[in-house]
Amino acid sequence: GRKVLEEILDGDFDIPGITDGWRAYNILSILQRCWAHLLRDVDDFKEKSEIGKELSDEIHRKFEKLKNFLGKDPPMDKRKKQKIIWDKEISELVEKYSQFDELHKPVTYIKNGLGHWYTCLLYPGMEPTNNLGEQAIREHVIMNKIIGAFRSINGAKNYQYIASMFATWRLQGKNIFEELETLLRKELCLS
Repeated sequence: GRKVLEEILDGDFDIPGITDGWRAYNILSILQRCWAHLLRDVDDFKEKSEIGKELSDEIHRKFEKLKNFLGKDPPMDKRKKQKIIWDKEISELVEKYSQFDELHKPVTYIKNGLGHWYTCLLYPGMEPTNNLGEQAIREHVIMNKIIGAFRSINGAKNYQYIASMFATWRLQGKNIFEELETLLRKELCLS
């Protein structure tokens, strides 16, 4: 996990990243927690209890407000003020719903992301979800399923790492072949 990320980023951890909460990403200095993952998580609890539905509805409203705010492309001073307000509100939400045992899982998920749910406000162009990144690797996940996975666990893992690197380089606008050549030369001590 973390080692692969370190190799891909080549020691450059002072970059923004959108994460589902996987701890390997904590090496990045700028994190935005993925709202799509959060919405799915809270939706799993809306059928279980009335309070679960209330939490889900509240999170969905917060996400809609965030999207509407970002859609107006506000100036940075307004973005900073809004982040402070919304960070406080989501902390209060955690406190409010922490008392309900049946909501332990989604509330803990929200709590673990405190301070990172609204990072996108401070970085114009940053999305509040990692949907673009996941779409970029989706074709590789489907390919893996179509060909019946691989002959070994290591083979499957290696494919995932390679596909992830290609998708990352593509999103960064880098030349995949040049990046791959650089990586191979470095790893094989050919440079």
